[in-house]
Amino acid sequence: MPGGKRTDRISERDLEVLEFVARFGTVPREVVALWAGTGKAVTAARERRLRLAGLVEVLPGVGDTGRLILCTREGLRAVFRGELPVPRFSPGTVRHTAIVARLAIDLERSSGVVLSEREIFSREKAARQRIFSAAMSPRRFHRPDLIVLADQAEAIEVELTSKSAFRLDRILRAWRGAILERKVGSIRYCCSERALEGVKRSIARIKGEPFVGATILK
Repeated sequence: MPGGKRTDRISERDLEVLEFVARFGTVPREVVALWAGTGKAVTAARERRLRLAGLVEVLPGVGDTGRLILCTREGLRAVFRGELPVPRFSPGTVRHTAIVARLAIDLERSSGVVLSEREIFSREKAARQRIFSAAMSPRRFHRPDLIVLADQAEAIEVELTSKSAFRLDRILRAWRGAILERKVGSIRYCCSERALEGVKRSIARIKGEPFVGATILK
């Protein structure tokens, strides 16, 4: 973590906000503000402090995302989350990551502890087994976008685009196997309007209604 006066200006609340960014890697400014409950001026001042301390990078938006905040390696260390991989900027996944992070805020407020995909990856790496991922084959696994931790974990999938019926059916069958292995207790698909009907048809085809739900993203 950088030393000197810059570090002294970083508050505990700044670090709490930074940890949220670290969990998802790259997060739009407006989503950071939503999590922190701050307006434009406070959000911009915090962003500037973190950037000057080398804990985040500020990147141009992609499409309608607005400016993006990326947690650096130093940022991960500052919040003691060095087990998480250093985020890499990927224009193709920014919108999906933004929507997942926003959904995670709602889930944390209503359901409690939520793991991001990056946190799921790090836990599975530490455990040396796919404790939350669904097995697509003996050597291929599918990680959910989020896990809601409870007596029985709930896997959350965010579906924005239409997948082929074959791929959806295969993933849902893998989730059925994950439930039988007691990795998770249920699966919830949060879908765009475009993707919702395809997911519902796939659930019906594999008779997955008892363990899979599908809702539209708000």
